[in-house]
Amino acid sequence: MSIVKKTYPIIGMHCAACKQLIEKMVRKISGVSKVSVNYASEKMIVEYDPNETTLDEISIAVSSAGSYTLVNNSEGERVLASPPEAKKLKTSSDLPKNSNHNQAAELKQEEYRRLKRKVQIVFIGSLPFWGLMISMLLEWFNPEYMNPLMKLGSITFSTLDYKLNLNHLLQFLISTPLLFWGGRQFFRSAWSAAKVWAANMDTLIVLGTLTAWIFSTYVTFFKSPFHEVFYEATVFIVLFILVGRLLEARAKQQTNQAISKLMAIQAKEATVLRDEKEIKLPIDQVVPGDVVVVRPGEKIPVDGELLNGSTTIDESMVTGESLPVERTTGDTVIGSTINKSGSFTFKATKVGTETMLSQIIKMVEEAQSSEAPIQKLADKISSIFVPIVISISFITFIFWLFVAPQFGLVGNNVTAFEVALYAAVTVLVIACPCALGLATPTAVMVGTGNAARKGILAKNAESLEIANQIDTIVFDKTGTITKGEPEVTDFFVSKDLPELSKLELLQYAYVVEHKSEHPLSNAIEMYSQNFISPSKNNFEVKEFENIEGRGVTATIGAKKIHIGNKTLLEQEGIVITDDFLNQAEKFSKLGKSLVFLTIDKTLHGLFAIADTIKEDSKRAISNLKSLGITTIMLTGDNKITAEFIAQQVEIDKVIADVLPDEKLEAIKALQNKKSSTVIAMVGDGINDAPALAQANIGIAIGTGTDIAIESADIVLVHGNLTKVVEAIEVSRKTLSIIKQNLFWAFGYNIISIPIATGILYPFFGILLSPIIASGAMAFSSVSVVLNSLRLKVFSR
Repeated sequence: MSIVKKTYPIIGMHCAACKQLIEKMVRKISGVSKVSVNYASEKMIVEYDPNETTLDEISIAVSSAGSYTLVNNSEGERVLASPPEAKKLKTSSDLPKNSNHNQAAELKQEEYRRLKRKVQIVFIGSLPFWGLMISMLLEWFNPEYMNPLMKLGSITFSTLDYKLNLNHLLQFLISTPLLFWGGRQFFRSAWSAAKVWAANMDTLIVLGTLTAWIFSTYVTFFKSPFHEVFYEATVFIVLFILVGRLLEARAKQQTNQAISKLMAIQAKEATVLRDEKEIKLPIDQVVPGDVVVVRPGEKIPVDGELLNGSTTIDESMVTGESLPVERTTGDTVIGSTINKSGSFTFKATKVGTETMLSQIIKMVEEAQSSEAPIQKLADKISSIFVPIVISISFITFIFWLFVAPQFGLVGNNVTAFEVALYAAVTVLVIACPCALGLATPTAVMVGTGNAARKGILAKNAESLEIANQIDTIVFDKTGTITKGEPEVTDFFVSKDLPELSKLELLQYAYVVEHKSEHPLSNAIEMYSQNFISPSKNNFEVKEFENIEGRGVTATIGAKKIHIGNKTLLEQEGIVITDDFLNQAEKFSKLGKSLVFLTIDKTLHGLFAIADTIKEDSKRAISNLKSLGITTIMLTGDNKITAEFIAQQVEIDKVIADVLPDEKLEAIKALQNKKSSTVIAMVGDGINDAPALAQANIGIAIGTGTDIAIESADIVLVHGNLTKVVEAIEVSRKTLSIIKQNLFWAFGYNIISIPIATGILYPFFGILLSPIIASGAMAFSSVSVVLNSLRLKVFSR
């Protein structure tokens, strides 16, 4: 059985119950193992066996749940190729055509435009009712004011012995098309849900408006003891809910701008060398191995390895780092970043969906479509919300019709039926599961989008939520706290040998070590370049020999050069003098590697080499400790080296001499020590992968290995530890917004539904209008989305 996992946009979702309904229908398909629909992002993640079911069957199941459309391209996945030049997005046409994301964006734009036109038409049609409301208010404030509509009189049909009120007839003629045309989407959606024995938000709207319309129509055309009609309520309910959905759609577009902006930064074309000629190609025609030319100011089209030249590159749009970085021959360049200075050529290594930008977009898209654990409670309530509200509405109607009159709770100027109908309709209209459904995913969408722009990629919403609870962070040393590359920190020269200058020694060291590829040799070579001019060095190196595990030897002129460790010197019978012994002991205590330089078997210099600490490590660890987080270093290095590094960055605890397979056990031991502890592991190597997977949250340095990145829950695109602090801060702010949203969503329904039932009427004579209820319901959803958008302020 081969399970595939796909993410597809869904068009037509407009309430939290839609999510439950779509999931219910798709789960029924044989071969579907898991399905999750995100209401805010309007995307579905589905895992299925293509041998048992097809995408067409899944698409049919989605459509059978209601007026929903599953969007997919021919390959069933997002494709990134040949987008237009990056610019401020105004419409979906600014995005590449051949992607699910942008097919969905186009459909959503068209849906938004249709909704906007409908709102405008319904608003114009409702103007007479606005006039009616104003007249009623004037009459309420001034009893002597005569409503002009009341002067229309009545038409009498003698055969029916019934007077047809012209005012009511005009309201009927205006409201009926506005209800059934303006609210057509509500009726279609409610009917689709009813066909599969389900209910959604539109079910409540349809029940409320249709009940009010049927009652009003009966009063208008049939002899009745009632005199009030509720046509204006049906029109205003439709209008306010349409306006609410329009505002909600607008706000949701803003919460989901992260992916669109990431896609918009892609290069449009590449200059490729083919048959020794430069030709411009769309980036979807660039293949691995192509040699690409990049000039100052141009975007790097795809990922690759710099072949020749050097330059400064602005990688901020991918890594979140504001300062440009220098790149030279052999370095990796990232697609969609901007070349600031020199011209260069590079070999394309990753193209299409394999580029770093494509992978970032994929991770952000999946994270935004996933669900945080905190959402589960809201989902459970949303799944039973509509039936509960219908039940409350029915009980409310029965109470006011039969029970309330027995206790004299109904006023003299209205009938029990009118109060019962009024309250029941208000309950149906005011209830809002949408706010519950939007509370978590909108905040997650904005939070993950902001994090991505900072170079922090959360693979799912759960990791973003758990990061808020981290109380212990375990760091790998090499490549995480340190740069992972050896550097010369000290060069000691004997004072007893003045006949050889320091610069001359460095010249010998440079020309010999230039022949070696050992990491320590490279460190000495790079150090020497800072003091000498390699181009002016005329020394000829002969008889070069690399002695495995010891060092190198060579002959320069008549001089025999040895550069290596203590073992090499002992092998060659070279005496280490007391001053070098004393200095070597000091360096060793600091955990530094020692490389001796001898000329003609006389010791002249000592290099101290260490894996140096990243510039931001100490500041990052200090900031984490200020957040109340315990910091631990977990390393395979010896205890002396580890403790020296730990002292420099002021880390709380050191666990050293740990073999790669023991890192996993070390994380388990920390977790077992205190079950409530939430541990994050930060690493970059293959040997860190098991520990990253075991930790409650694995955080991988993006400059590390693919295996480490695959095992982690959060990826830092740039190898900067301050991003760990930012990830936790983003998580805490996002969780704060989620809790505010849930508090508002629960609080709104807990307070508004009892008021809608008429609980205040016996005491204060207050009976909430369905019109006000519809406005409140629309605002409750919009307010949750707007509150989530406050996270954008935090990202600046």
